[in-house]
Amino acid sequence: MKSKTLTVVTVALFCITFLYKAQGQVSITNIEDFAKIKNGTTYVAMKDPNAVKAQPFIDAIKSCWTLSKIEFIKFSEIENHFEPNSSFLTYGDIEKNYYRESWSNSGYSRGVNHQSTHVYFEFWTIVDKFFKGDKKRVRLGPGDKIQLARIELFTDFSTTQVPDKLLKVDFDGMGHINNWSPGILKNYLLLMTDLLNKGKERKLYSETYNMKEIKELSNQTLYVPHYVLNKFNNFTGDESNEFDEKDIFEDYKAKYKLLSTSELNDKILNESSPFYYLIYVKSCTDKFISVINSQTGEMIYSTYAGISYNFKSGDLKDLQKKINSK
Repeated sequence: MKSKTLTVVTVALFCITFLYKAQGQVSITNIEDFAKIKNGTTYVAMKDPNAVKAQPFIDAIKSCWTLSKIEFIKFSEIENHFEPNSSFLTYGDIEKNYYRESWSNSGYSRGVNHQSTHVYFEFWTIVDKFFKGDKKRVRLGPGDKIQLARIELFTDFSTTQVPDKLLKVDFDGMGHINNWSPGILKNYLLLMTDLLNKGKERKLYSETYNMKEIKELSNQTLYVPHYVLNKFNNFTGDESNEFDEKDIFEDYKAKYKLLSTSELNDKILNESSPFYYLIYVKSCTDKFISVINSQTGEMIYSTYAGISYNFKSGDLKDLQKKINSK
């Protein structure tokens, strides 16, 4: 399995890692290495920290970051900040090759090679041995990188095929990331920093249910980003069609409201009272469904829904069952 941090020509960050089983869109690992970064600086890398579109994200990160000092830099500057206590927030991706049997117009085909990609936003540092020796190193090799946390990103098909595309656009992602806005990122980081401070690791395929808060959904509105209706064709990669709203929500009997990602972002950042919103992430072919408290970032409901290409009515039916359960 090949893992890499998205790179530019002047910053070659290559490493081999394991595919972490992180919990419900946010992974926390290597807790024992967290303490050393507290007295250092965390560098958030992006195309241009001075870009207008980057400023709302920078403000959101500053408002909730409590783990260390923080600075915002360009991708091309990452290697200049390799120090023993430094840490980084950057895009990353894991590519893996797999084989499957398939049908085509020419007949049955066995052993067709396919490539799948998981794209994420990660928090990482560097092993101490990287800085030992007489010669200063500026490039990471296998085993030099320690991943502390990872946030799964639901990118569009073109970005899944070419993750380096994210290095060429402003930090807002230019519409290539579905679960991405200053408000959503702030909630992810609130959860991430809380877990790191408490020394709690988090696994991906396990499930989380805060039944007390889930029960609140019986009389509160669940806010749902409109992109859950997007219909992905796994044969062509086409994402231009939508499912019918009635079909997707037919089994959800509680109140809900569809919002654009921009509307949801404004509500997260500006609403003084907490509310609950749903986040759907398709990372490669893995599907995750979470319900998030807008004030704390806590995932009150988090489930791995298996291998799938689209959001389905059954995903909401499962949530409804939790709401109705005694």
